[in-house]
Amino acid sequence: MKKIKTSVFIVVLTSAITVVNAQEKKKIDTADTKEIEGIVVTALGIKRDEKSLSYANQTVKAKDLNLTQNVDVKNSIVGKVAGVQLNGQAGSKLGETGKLRLRGAVSLLSDADPIYVLDGVIMDPNTIDMDIVESVNVLKGPNATSLYGVRAQYGVIVLTSKKGSKSKLSVELNSTTTVDVVARTMKYQNLYGQGYGGDDSFKTFVFKPDTMPAEWAIFDGKRYLGDDNNYADESWGPKIDGKDYIPWYAWWKDSPYFGKTAKYEAHPNNVRDFYDKAMTFKNSVSVAGGSDAVTARLSFTNLNQNGITPYTSLKRNYFNLNGNYKFSDKLNIDAVVNFSDGRVNGDFDDGYSNQTSGSFNQWFGRDLDTKKLKELQNLLTPAGYHANWNWWGPDDYSPTTFTAKPAFWINPYTWMKNYKNYTDRNTLLLSVAPSYKITNDLTARVSFSRTQNKSINRYFMPYSLSKNGSGTGSDPAGGYLTLLNGFGVQDSQYTEDQYEGRLSYQKKISDFDISLFGGGNITNRNWTGNSQLMDVTGTTQYLLTPDVYDFRNTNIPIIADPYAYKQQYKSLYASASVGFKDTYFVDGSVRNDINSAYLNSDNSFVSYSLGMSLLLHNLLTKNDILTYFKLRAGIAQIPADLSATFTNPEFRNGKQALSVGTNQYQTAWHPTRIISKNLKPAINENKEFGVDLKFFKNRLSLGATYYDEVRKDEPIPVTLPSSSGALDILINSASSARKGIELVLSGEVFRSESGFSWTTSVNWAKNKSTVLQVNDNLESIQYGDANAFGYISILQKEGLEWGQLYGTAIKRDASGNAVINSKGLYEYEPNQAFGSILPEFTGGFYNTFSYKGLSLSFTIDFQKGGKFFSLSERWGSSSGLLEETAAMNDRGHNVRDAVKDGGGVRVIGVDTAGKPVDRYVEAHDYFTQFHANRIAEPFIHSASYIKLREIALNYQLPKSIFTKTGISNISVGVTARNPWLIAVSKDNKHRFDPSELSQSFGEDGQLPSTRGFGVNVKINF
Repeated sequence: MKKIKTSVFIVVLTSAITVVNAQEKKKIDTADTKEIEGIVVTALGIKRDEKSLSYANQTVKAKDLNLTQNVDVKNSIVGKVAGVQLNGQAGSKLGETGKLRLRGAVSLLSDADPIYVLDGVIMDPNTIDMDIVESVNVLKGPNATSLYGVRAQYGVIVLTSKKGSKSKLSVELNSTTTVDVVARTMKYQNLYGQGYGGDDSFKTFVFKPDTMPAEWAIFDGKRYLGDDNNYADESWGPKIDGKDYIPWYAWWKDSPYFGKTAKYEAHPNNVRDFYDKAMTFKNSVSVAGGSDAVTARLSFTNLNQNGITPYTSLKRNYFNLNGNYKFSDKLNIDAVVNFSDGRVNGDFDDGYSNQTSGSFNQWFGRDLDTKKLKELQNLLTPAGYHANWNWWGPDDYSPTTFTAKPAFWINPYTWMKNYKNYTDRNTLLLSVAPSYKITNDLTARVSFSRTQNKSINRYFMPYSLSKNGSGTGSDPAGGYLTLLNGFGVQDSQYTEDQYEGRLSYQKKISDFDISLFGGGNITNRNWTGNSQLMDVTGTTQYLLTPDVYDFRNTNIPIIADPYAYKQQYKSLYASASVGFKDTYFVDGSVRNDINSAYLNSDNSFVSYSLGMSLLLHNLLTKNDILTYFKLRAGIAQIPADLSATFTNPEFRNGKQALSVGTNQYQTAWHPTRIISKNLKPAINENKEFGVDLKFFKNRLSLGATYYDEVRKDEPIPVTLPSSSGALDILINSASSARKGIELVLSGEVFRSESGFSWTTSVNWAKNKSTVLQVNDNLESIQYGDANAFGYISILQKEGLEWGQLYGTAIKRDASGNAVINSKGLYEYEPNQAFGSILPEFTGGFYNTFSYKGLSLSFTIDFQKGGKFFSLSERWGSSSGLLEETAAMNDRGHNVRDAVKDGGGVRVIGVDTAGKPVDRYVEAHDYFTQFHANRIAEPFIHSASYIKLREIALNYQLPKSIFTKTGISNISVGVTARNPWLIAVSKDNKHRFDPSELSQSFGEDGQLPSTRGFGVNVKINF
């Protein structure tokens, strides 16, 4: 990954200019005369001439957006827009897409998504079918987003939907079938199996008729895992030798393998074998057309997706209507309806110790046959419990105690089949906007829009599973697995209504082009919901009558936890753009938001931007090489939004009444946070400069942007002494900054008379975010939650880059040598910084090659730097699962061999007195030391990567084939999503995809990445 440097961009730039220049000189072709400056959709849906913009602008069109028929706007733009970083979920986690970062991060407390705007309405990006999107414009800094005011602090993604036209009626059928498979698993060892005691884990079975079931007499004298090695969920067991032994599934008389031995063998693909080849079917139909009076486009899409994890699925329907009705030359009305509903089904927990990936990556057996787990997922023991690999073994077995149940784990197939967890969700976007042309230059527009998102999650732990809990429901309860028969329901609804009126004025007066825009907006946001949840992995709350899912059927009453809160913005805004002689442009905007989230009277906040652009090519001699040369600069300010719940010091009702004698009183929690009376929002101030160049009659474009943004007076919670009666106070005290460079090169590099063409777009962005100040009395503040077991935290520390990973490191001397104690293990040093989670730079490379009816398109994206922590790697090494725990050492012996026999792990460093140390340590001691001392350092890696994100090969059939059939076009294509993780950092030896990490700090039991391969057929009438 050291080769990913800025020189890559320079080489591509130089090569592209050379190729295009050569073609121009040979006069193979000349570009058609066309308008160099285009029209783009900017903030609030305003259409602007690109030449007049004073800030960076990058638009991605429909043909480049949806190469693989994705429903995810975030994946669709990654690699195609400079300064965009995706922190995504693994593809196996259906219905979740992660978040985008634009220009790194700057808030000390939040790292949220930008807002997403479809046809002028703010909406949830997960509800959009990319088939309806005509273009996406990414607004990255305050200069571009100030017209959205306080809600735009993280940027804006502006989506414009496809519309009907006055041409004849057109119909499009689009069908895609995709199969998803596991892309990668961790790298496991396959030399040692389940157990704690190495070769001593095997014993010779001695039948004991007084304490054992009579049918077990058949096993007398045979080899088995003895003592506590049966319930060991680690792979520090015997060396795999291919000899006979009694497997876990042979002990039970209802098993088809009862009484039979099996070969003690490794199963290298046992984790991969668990996951399915998952099919996705996406089918859509759209109808578009119109007349002089009305234009419209109507579309419907059905998505039916199976997950790679057994018994998981996503089903969703999308409906979209976009229309315009022209009452007269002066009056017309736009209307948009976008609706989706669907269900995500299955358990997608990807945190520590979850029942699928959390087991496979952290606690499992390398000898386990997943095919047997699948075959025997319904196998019960004579005591009526689910048989499983993770049981207490024959030595401790008793059908009447917890030892008749699984110790730590349920068979993953049994769990996924029986534990029910599903979420129903429906969303609505509705917009109605009449406009009236008062004069040829002045237009009035009013609008109403509503977005509404409803979600209901339900989960059910059936008695058939919960009775297997060895840590609950047994007398005595002595096991580790806590499960209880119960369920939960959680519903939520978010509604946002916007009422808006605006005036726009456009006029050319002599050499001046004037564009004025102003209006007002009232936005009402409402959140409501309720949750009634039982802790089904706890120890106290359960259903009295098994599987009767009624909250009245509980041993402890369930207390409902409803909520309802709202927020209102009252806003006025205006913008102006003035151009002189089509060369000099000045534009500015201002917006005032009155934000109800601030409880004091000073809740009116102003955003503004001021910029200029200069078209230098109009001042130079016309030539065919440099056809466009724009300089731009601007300043801007945006106050940062705060949610109503963050600033509202509300009283919360207690869940149980207070009993005083014979009386009972309702209880309420006193607010634990004090809100400063002078609380203000943080202010983001930005300076931005750039240049846009176009060469060879618009064949090649180059854009460069530099920005310098400072966030001042961010409110943060500061801890108070207990005597205050509160935990903290929210005050304005923190500040941070980010600055960076963005480069974009695009164009038609090659075009020949034979019909072959090559268009490309390369982007590169470097950002550095720095914490300037936290508080006069604080040097750092924690960001987010610490990960499981407290290995890592993310701190915002004064003077350092944003998002520092902190944890315990290996202690080192002044020369960087590891300090080693008398046992050959590392000394350690807590509270050490390992670096920022943000990358040093990001970029992408998008290409399309076309020849007549054939086209090949692909996107490569990359990033350099950033850090992440892997809890899976940490536990996988401690439990003996991973390949490094059974590797060969430099003496030619396996590290698991005894040190005296040439084995062991070599450690080099110095002792506590500074003297050199070069010795070998027993493998188990070496790999288990890190948890005992919470040492995180070996499991922190660089997040650098290069990735082929998507590729599509399409063929448009000759139109002569379907002449006079009513068909205007047929195209057939093959696609691939995430087909190749080309390179990662050398220290990322298990090849985690850094663009698919489930947590801000990294991963902690993550579901695997997927790659998908599909076939697409599109027919136009």
